[in-house]
Order: sequence, then structure tokens, then C-alpha cells
Amino acid sequence: MSSTLTRFWFATAALSSLLMVGVSAAAGEDPRTIVDRVYSVAQAERGESRFKTSCSSCHTPSSFGGGSFAERWNGQTMAEVFDFVSNAMPENDPGGLKPQDYADVLAFILSVNAYPVGNDELPTDAASLKKLGIAPNPK
Repeated sequence: MSSTLTRFWFATAALSSLLMVGVSAAAGEDPRTIVDRVYSVAQAERGESRFKTSCSSCHTPSSFGGGSFAERWNGQTMAEVFDFVSNAMPENDPGGLKPQDYADVLAFILSVNAYPVGNDELPTDAASLKKLGIAPNPK
């Protein structure tokens, strides 16, 4: 009797998982990560410029390199990173930059970590950023 009950629960769990995958696919969710070329060269260059003027008094690019970015944010989304940075930085003027400036700086940080570059720009809206997961760079 207990083996029948166990098989029932496993079957129920498997069916639930399949249904969730089907719902996600039907909803058009795009499970992307920052490895999927989510920023452009031009955006990273703008971000480097903004980093030099707004961030370099407290930070160096190398403080975000070497895997430390992915270690800190792994398993989260770019929405969470954007929210943190745009509400806490720069330290002397939290939230003082335009949303595009924050996205550009984040693109620069992705470039410092050698994430693959693409043609699209890292977005500034929370809904799009929530669809971009943080993952280690396989290089």
C-alpha cells in the first residue's frame, strides 16, 4: 500500500512539473541569462565612461571582475542588480543617475567579466530585467 501511495505522489509531482513547464512556454517566458549576449559594445563603452565619472571615486573595474559579480548575484536576476544599484549608488547621490546610465554601467560590468557581447542593449525596465538571470560566465 505504501509503495502505491509513493508512486502516486511521484506521478503527481511529475505531472505538476510538466504542467508548469507547459504554462511557462505557453506564457512566452524567455528563460535567458546574461550569457545570452544581452548588452552591446556601444552600451558598455557608455557605461565605462559613466563608471569613470560616477563610480571610480569608490570602485575600480577590477573589484567587479574575476567572477565576483556572478558569485555575488548568482541565481538572481538583473532586475535585482539594477534595483540595488539604482537605489544605493552612487554613494554620494543614491538614485541620482538616469535609468539608462545605470543600465550602461551594468553593461560595462558585464564586459569587465567578459560576458558575451551582442547587438541588443541591456534594458532599463524591471519586467525585461526580471527575465535575465545571473549565471557564471562559462568563457
